Amino acid sequence: MKAVRHQKSKKNLYDSEKRNRRLSDATFESILISEDGICLDQNKTAEHMFGYTLEEAIGKSDTEWVIPEDREKVIKKISANIEKAYEVTALRKDGTTFPCEIQEKIIIEDDRELHITALRDISQRKAIEKQMRDSEQRHRLIFEHSPHAMIRFDNTGTIIDCNQKFVKLMGSDKKKLIGFNSIKHSTRKMRAAVKKAVEGETSVYQDIYTSVTGNKTSYIRAIFNPVNKGNPTEVIASLEDITDHRKMEVELARTESRFKTIAENSKDLIYRFSIPDKKFEYVSPACLEITGYPPGTFYNNSQFFFDLIHPDFADFIHQQWLDMACGKMSPIVEYRIIDRYGRSKWLQQSNVPFYEDGSPSKVEGIVRDVTELKDALNKVEEEKTRAEAASRTKSEFLANMSHEIRTPLNGIMGMLQLIGIESTSAKQGEYVNAAMQASKRLNNVLSDILDLAQVEAGKLTLNYKEFNPEEEIRHVFELFEITSRHSGVELMLRLAPDLPRTVIGDPARLQQILTNLVGNALKFTHKGHVCIDATVLPHYKSKQYELLFTVEDTGVGIPKEKMHKLFQSFSQVSHGSTRQYQGAGLGLSICKKLTELMNGSISVESTAGEGTCFNVSIPFNIPQHETLLPETKENSPKAKSSYSDYRILVAEDEKVNRLYIKLFLEQLGFNVETVTDGQQVLDKLLYEDFNLVLMDINMPVMNGTESTQAIRMGEAGAHNKRIPIIAITAFAMKGDREQFLQKGMDDYIAKPVEENELRKIILKTLQLSSV
Repeated sequence: MKAVRHQKSKKNLYDSEKRNRRLSDATFESILISEDGICLDQNKTAEHMFGYTLEEAIGKSDTEWVIPEDREKVIKKISANIEKAYEVTALRKDGTTFPCEIQEKIIIEDDRELHITALRDISQRKAIEKQMRDSEQRHRLIFEHSPHAMIRFDNTGTIIDCNQKFVKLMGSDKKKLIGFNSIKHSTRKMRAAVKKAVEGETSVYQDIYTSVTGNKTSYIRAIFNPVNKGNPTEVIASLEDITDHRKMEVELARTESRFKTIAENSKDLIYRFSIPDKKFEYVSPACLEITGYPPGTFYNNSQFFFDLIHPDFADFIHQQWLDMACGKMSPIVEYRIIDRYGRSKWLQQSNVPFYEDGSPSKVEGIVRDVTELKDALNKVEEEKTRAEAASRTKSEFLANMSHEIRTPLNGIMGMLQLIGIESTSAKQGEYVNAAMQASKRLNNVLSDILDLAQVEAGKLTLNYKEFNPEEEIRHVFELFEITSRHSGVELMLRLAPDLPRTVIGDPARLQQILTNLVGNALKFTHKGHVCIDATVLPHYKSKQYELLFTVEDTGVGIPKEKMHKLFQSFSQVSHGSTRQYQGAGLGLSICKKLTELMNGSISVESTAGEGTCFNVSIPFNIPQHETLLPETKENSPKAKSSYSDYRILVAEDEKVNRLYIKLFLEQLGFNVETVTDGQQVLDKLLYEDFNLVLMDINMPVMNGTESTQAIRMGEAGAHNKRIPIIAITAFAMKGDREQFLQKGMDDYIAKPVEENELRKIILKTLQLSSV
């Protein structure tokens, strides 16, 4: 019986150990049993957690389940019999690690001290804790660095946290703000907003608020959001300082008010049109004055606008409004309407489109009645047309006058020159010289009138070319040198050493300016000197010279009260029938206009009784090279001891001029034949050989231009197609020379013809040298 009980007890013990083993293996923790720091047993969880089999685990030190750095910590805990859980880094068999929580307990069994160690894998818990920390950190960063002021209230309305933006907005200190109860101490409107949120409902506050703790006033917008829907609950609020925005709203309202006041009182119609709705949103009261209809007419029916459009502009305006739907309407359009009372009116409409999401949404603009302006412009256009017609008539008149005066003047001067050549009497020579001077003065006045007319009409053009300014100035000096000697007035010339050798400009117009100024100076100076001075001013533009020409005299001077009239046309210092000095009063006016045409300036300084100084500043372009090109040998004139081998045909219908030119050329030694019209020129050339034709322009039967073109086309024989032809005519206005050259002539000389000029042109054309 005793043996049976023993057997039964042994079986019960075995079953108990078996149950304990199953319980140990079923736990989620690793269980190690050790004695004196040596492992005696482990459960299945430990095997799976660390990778050691039971056989491998038995006999190992109980610290080998943690990394070396934590083993000292484990030994200390064991020695101190600390049963409280602590964390270490566990070490698996394969060398990998994981966060682990250890908790130990000591038990006594059969007088043996055994250590039961539980090891828990806390990797998942650690990951969750890290996520929570990261989330909290992110939320904290958002809270602290939000563009808005942020606050946390507890469920009593007390501030428990806030960011720096809120501290700044309140103008306070964070220590003062934390613990502040907004329900108890804020304004009535703010208390209501916070209390509503604490009770679980979102609330909004927008108004002026003065901080209780900082006494700072701002216009704020605040949104209070309850954390939970329960009551009471914590609240998170965001606040925004909208003071500037509010100011803008107030200013915008004022602007709108001003705009409305202006629009309501403006004589122009101001409108706003909605493109999507296709209707007018605003039409100002001026609509009544302009169209005859009140604004309400257009509000009720936007299409009524098109009924007012004049039929001539119906398609145009319809297309404009179709384009407006695409944002392509013209900024300014002009059109006509027929108002309520049947009156035709011109309107000018400005349009400004506004866009939403890239598409046109509205058009605002101003409509102005420009009927009176249009009428005025039409009158101006009519006046302009009449003025242009008058200008053309004036130009034609001057051209005809030029021809009619120069033609007989040419005969007079020609005959005088012939008399001067053949005269043997000194008295006759004196008479001839006086008559020639009077004729030249008449010719100069005529030239001045023509130049002035061309400048005023804007038709005078400059002939730009390379020239040596020193040569042109010396030419003017030499022109007046004899005159100065006879008058007893010293003529002086001063040229700066750095004067450029070559510039680009109009040398003829420069000579004309200087000739007028020097001629005036000598005319008004009875003793002393006249000085011509030329210097280079500092460059004010690249690739240009600025030359200063000064004509200074010690003459009678100009009174101050006459200075303002100095550059006026037909104006002189002296007046009346007892005038001391001759002249038409055109010289200085032409000088000023020519100088300005050359982009220069002219000024004068004068003292009555002491003298006058004229300063002319003109810019000239710099050529790529600064030396005048020498004449090539091919163009050198042929030396000739006699001109008798050369035959010249003169075409001139005016008898006196024809006789003068014939006699003058024969005196030079040329063989000369004359005809009276262009057809006779063709007939002569067909049967006789000539070296040169002097062609008048205005002739009966066939004029000089027609005759020249016929010659160039071979109607006078193929051998004469390139015969040199020189136009000799009274047409002397600017542009005439170019016109004749385009018609096929080789050169041009204006009447009245002077002997020297005619001789030079003939010799140059025939490439002959002077005998």
